[in-house]
Amino acid sequence: MKELQMCVGIDLARRSEHKAVVVRRDGSAPKKAFAFSHDLDGFRSLCDYIGRQTGTGSVEGVTVNFEPTGGVWETLGLFLKKQGADVYFTRPDVVSQMRKVHSRFAKSDRIDAYALARIAFSFPDRLIPLVEIESRVRALRSLSAQRRRIVDNTSQWKNRLTSKLEVVWATMLAKLDKDQRFCGLARAFFVKFVDPRSVTRYGRQRFYTWCGKTAHGNTDPQLFDTLWHGACKVAALWKELESSGAMHVDWETLGEMIKQDLRMIESFEKEINLLDQRIREARRQTPECDVVQQLPGFGNVVSVTVASTLMPVERFGNSKKCGAFTGYTSRQKASAGRQIDGLKITKTGNCRLKRDLALAADRAMRCDPELAAFAIRLLNAGKHYNKVRVAVGRKLAERAYSLLKRFARSETHVRYIWRDLQGHSVTKKEAADIARKLWADYNARKKQKGNPPTAA
Repeated sequence: MKELQMCVGIDLARRSEHKAVVVRRDGSAPKKAFAFSHDLDGFRSLCDYIGRQTGTGSVEGVTVNFEPTGGVWETLGLFLKKQGADVYFTRPDVVSQMRKVHSRFAKSDRIDAYALARIAFSFPDRLIPLVEIESRVRALRSLSAQRRRIVDNTSQWKNRLTSKLEVVWATMLAKLDKDQRFCGLARAFFVKFVDPRSVTRYGRQRFYTWCGKTAHGNTDPQLFDTLWHGACKVAALWKELESSGAMHVDWETLGEMIKQDLRMIESFEKEINLLDQRIREARRQTPECDVVQQLPGFGNVVSVTVASTLMPVERFGNSKKCGAFTGYTSRQKASAGRQIDGLKITKTGNCRLKRDLALAADRAMRCDPELAAFAIRLLNAGKHYNKVRVAVGRKLAERAYSLLKRFARSETHVRYIWRDLQGHSVTKKEAADIARKLWADYNARKKQKGNPPTAA
């Protein structure tokens, strides 16, 4: 980074005006911050103000730093970058600590803007350059994030519905798999038979006939038996509870709440299907997703998240920096020449990227020999399984960076090569067989030592 003589710190606001402070290397700055609005006139007035401070009449080559605030920071940053300014942003936690250094007992927009400008002189390595994202990548990233939010909302509504059902159907729900609880037959069952005693009054033969008409073709027939026997046991319990006066339930109200929750879940699932269709269309303009999907453990969802988040890969100098960008790196602490190991990972990094890499790591270490051997080595060293997942997830991110880097260099037919423990190229099936054998040997050794084997 060039030697700075002046930096502009901008304290962004969502509703009020933005504040800018120009700070020179000697620490001198105007006593009053420059306020400007969110519109084009405000942006141009900021450029004119900076031009007067520099004496050149333009923002060409001027360093600007701000804290990413809500959704207002990128528009201003890209505008200034198009005007020729060097635009950076700094993480909020760094800005907070720097502000306390300059003013511990006072906080104002000017102090925040001053602290942002001083970071460029005191800690230039904390400046993160603003990178312009292609429209196709931006669209795919937004669609992926929206899908994750709706999936999380769907899970929350399913949990709410489960808590309502457990009041009555706890005995039967314990015997159902997570997927069976919300299959088409189970949903129709909880709507039709709110009161468990209505199932027994329906009759077994008639109930099985109803299940056969209601269930889809791929429904497990054993689910019919589970629902019938579970309903009989629950009906006997509630017959005793209500006859003894221990507990009474308004079955009509409960039925209405169940229907409302199911309508919410179905509406979310329809939105997810629409987003999946839109993501498939957007992927056609982003072949990098297909390149990344060759990695072990990567499916349609994970490949979109990883590719759209890491692109453009040119901003990472090497794979190590890309791995650090994921947030899968441990905190560092040293004193008196002694390094303290085993600390938790940092809280930085994209949450969706972290979660999807951890999910991919679960599968990847079971089908890739190199990752399997790496994971087993960490487990033998006494590492917790979650730490192993983090380490494998970081390796997957670095491998994704390597594939994307090669694709960015216009290399044709970029392919992921499966290798055995000696580094020789093997087929995907042969690699899975080698990894399966490694885990079988590991579980056998753990069993001999008297420890429970790792779940395969």
